[in-house]
Amino acid sequence: MAIEQNYLKRRDLDSLKAVEAAFQAGPLAEALDAAPDIERRRGLSLAEFERDYRSQGRPVVLEGRAADWPAVRTWSFAALAERCGTVPVVVDSYSSRAARKTTFGEFADALRQTAGTGAPPICLQEWYYKTVSPELADDLPELDIAHYDFRRDLYGDAAATNHQLWLGQRGGITRLHQDSYSVDVMHIQIVGEKRWSIMGPDAELLADPTGQLELDALLASPDTRLTRFVLRPGDVLYLPAWWFHRIELLTDSIGLGRKALDQVNLRRHVHQRIGELLALALNPDELRQTHSELFDVVMTRGRALAHQMDVDLSRLRQ
Repeated sequence: MAIEQNYLKRRDLDSLKAVEAAFQAGPLAEALDAAPDIERRRGLSLAEFERDYRSQGRPVVLEGRAADWPAVRTWSFAALAERCGTVPVVVDSYSSRAARKTTFGEFADALRQTAGTGAPPICLQEWYYKTVSPELADDLPELDIAHYDFRRDLYGDAAATNHQLWLGQRGGITRLHQDSYSVDVMHIQIVGEKRWSIMGPDAELLADPTGQLELDALLASPDTRLTRFVLRPGDVLYLPAWWFHRIELLTDSIGLGRKALDQVNLRRHVHQRIGELLALALNPDELRQTHSELFDVVMTRGRALAHQMDVDLSRLRQ
């Protein structure tokens, strides 16, 4: 098995911990304090978005673009608990040791009871709410800037709009990663604030012959393009495919992850999707060892996609 040399792309637990430690202290943490803010635009037209950002692969925050969404105006953890209290969820799914099944109401209670106690933050990541609480979609209108999402042609409308809610407690961290499947990231902040740290898709972190991470080389490279910024309620982030990103919750937070597939990335997207399914079907035991933090998350993604595509997983052919 080929070993990935770029630590930013590795998914084994030791590498993930090493990169996260670099964000907490040392030259990378110091560079983040001085990193520039992202470009921010308000009232941008669709034509300006296409010309100045999507066509050039430039990240941008569209300030207040979702400020009038019902979700932004009315949602809170308590309000969602009243609507979805008995809905089953899996919290802390990004940790193979902490992941557990509960209900949304119990998750909201746990947030309230552990706030300020010093307990590890609790998070509900990648909640495919449409599979269990589709009525929430009425509060989350479609983004006009996502008009180009080719997944509608590929999977159908239901699967293409199978977005994810991200909910979590102050202090929660999503470690640095690139999103899967060559899709552009669009994130809508609904409740609270998040701090994002991003790096360009060609950023590379290698180790010297003694195993020490070459952080100075990472920071000196023009490909790194380190940026840090805060997303607030109503803001919409556009992040082109393959940009690295790390998120820290500055408050209890609710956000919507909305992906968009650019047709120019179709071949890579299909290759990654099929490759993932073949790996899960033909090599599950090794994947559980090498991707222990990701295995169950990928299985959940696959089940959600099958549900929205009306695929019967008990049959080989349909």
